[in-house]
Amino acid sequence: MSRLSVDAINIISTIKKTGSFSTAADVLHKTPSAISYQVLNIESRLNVKLFHRNGPIVRLTKEGEFLLQEGAWILNAMQDLENRVRNIPTLDNQIRIVVEKFLPLDIFVQDIRDYINTNGDVHISIQREAMTGAWDALKENRADFIIALGYIPENIKASTQLLGKISFSLCVSPSHPFASQRKIITRKQLLNDIYVEIADSSHELSINKEKEMTLERQILVCDLESKLILLKRGIGYGFICPLHIKNELKNQELVIVPVEIPKDDQFIWLAWHPSSKGGNFSWWKERLIKKIDTSSFVENLSKS
Repeated sequence: MSRLSVDAINIISTIKKTGSFSTAADVLHKTPSAISYQVLNIESRLNVKLFHRNGPIVRLTKEGEFLLQEGAWILNAMQDLENRVRNIPTLDNQIRIVVEKFLPLDIFVQDIRDYINTNGDVHISIQREAMTGAWDALKENRADFIIALGYIPENIKASTQLLGKISFSLCVSPSHPFASQRKIITRKQLLNDIYVEIADSSHELSINKEKEMTLERQILVCDLESKLILLKRGIGYGFICPLHIKNELKNQELVIVPVEIPKDDQFIWLAWHPSSKGGNFSWWKERLIKKIDTSSFVENLSKS
């Protein structure tokens, strides 16, 4: 019989996160004495000391740190399994796609039309998430496919294909002070103005924060449309892919201004769970993988 269990690893992990047996007991809905007994039992079974105890404050020993480091993948695997079982689609022909909010849905319209024409019963779910939120959906098995932007978070079990990358420019209304400035917008000016951005919709994975600077003045919105409304009204500044605002630029509702600290290019990813299968899944996988031709994918973005 194994001397370790998933429950044991979870208890040790919770104690580390909370810093005490009593707080961990509250989180796990157990009594402090039960937590203490379970830890002593684990240490006795393994014949190692897992925690340094200093009154109510505890910290992991070298052996405890090693156990959690090696056991983290077990907890992640169990959570992944629970999520997948909990969220199994009720219909065999249901396809769930999550698309990053920065990307226009127009690029998938023809795929949807073709799928409708080749399948009698159509059950398609298309949801929108921002940044790490798309990876959240895949991790929690709320999606069969995701089209995500940015980096791939740690502890994500997924098959991925790079679709391309998009660039961003600093955009403001013609009435914004930045628009009439002849010099490059500085870091200090950005910090003193209001940054308008789409909020990361992730609840589970770590939020991807801007690395370049810490922003104290910002407005978080739910989607690109809301961001554009504020910017066109002269409220704040934002980084937007020029391909997405061709009409606004043409009509001079927004202008692009040079900036000292540009926003990094963002990679576009297609991702799915490695164990996913089925006829409808295969149809969509084959169709979406055709978009891997980076030039054509980005070209389609410019046409949408």
